[in-house]
Amino acid sequence: MAIIKYLCSLLIAFHSLSLSAKEINFIEIQPGMFVHQGSHFDVDIGYQGDICNVGFIIGNEAVAVIDTGGSLGVGNSILKEIKKRTNLPIRYVINTHVHLDHIYGNAAFLKESPVYVGHIELPKAMRFRKDFYEKTNLKYLNITAKESIQVPPTMLISINVPQEIDLGDRILKLDAYSIAHTNTDLVIHDIQTNTGWVGDLVFIERTPVIDGNIHGFINALESLKKQQYKMIVPGHGTPTKNGILAINKVKTYLQTMRDEIKEAIDSGLGLQESIKTLGQSESGKWELFDVQNARNINIVYPMMEWE
Repeated sequence: MAIIKYLCSLLIAFHSLSLSAKEINFIEIQPGMFVHQGSHFDVDIGYQGDICNVGFIIGNEAVAVIDTGGSLGVGNSILKEIKKRTNLPIRYVINTHVHLDHIYGNAAFLKESPVYVGHIELPKAMRFRKDFYEKTNLKYLNITAKESIQVPPTMLISINVPQEIDLGDRILKLDAYSIAHTNTDLVIHDIQTNTGWVGDLVFIERTPVIDGNIHGFINALESLKKQQYKMIVPGHGTPTKNGILAINKVKTYLQTMRDEIKEAIDSGLGLQESIKTLGQSESGKWELFDVQNARNINIVYPMMEWE
């Protein structure tokens, strides 16, 4: 009985932590620009909703939050850090794409009454994944469906129709991409520092995730290279001033995946054998490779079979 009570107390404590603010570190990578780098964990046992990069930009009149993490607790932590640094209003909360580790902190900012910003396809994508995400949050974070609060964007950015927002002498340019990493990818360009917040179009250290279209993903990377950002903030991994190098590394992985899958299909190599053997030349270059590479093949192979 004592053991059962102890385990219950641990469960309650973990659940409370997932909803309340916890201490997470932020680094000022450019003047008025703060980033917290998420840990390289899978959405699996040990996942705590804190695996992607989140942050905020402070202008002369207002603040914009970029991605909010995978739980209300992470969102509350971001809010707490902003309040430490400024009394300016939080005018915008921007999501770079639909994945649950980037959007479930949105609800922490509701009392601030910001404009929620996202790709034009983001509201639909959030609704489509809602049930699955709620089950995932319950399984790994012990957060019930009622507490897995989705806050969709109301300011929608259309593909190839960039928009700008002003934080007070600080312009952010917002670009929505065609299907690539997902069908909801949005890039934020801080004009003042020439920094690109590129979401999961770029992974650094961690194996890239393909949840959209591999060809579109490669095209998006070419588009990013043309921007010539002074610094990029990836969706996962360390922000870098060597943006071209980081983009090319992701592109090499994707091209290797695309070419080897095409060859496998043409030669009659089945999906299960492909999962075991393809992409291995990239295995030493990325964290979480074995798990994520298999998932990528499982998604891309059936798509390319129909091409």
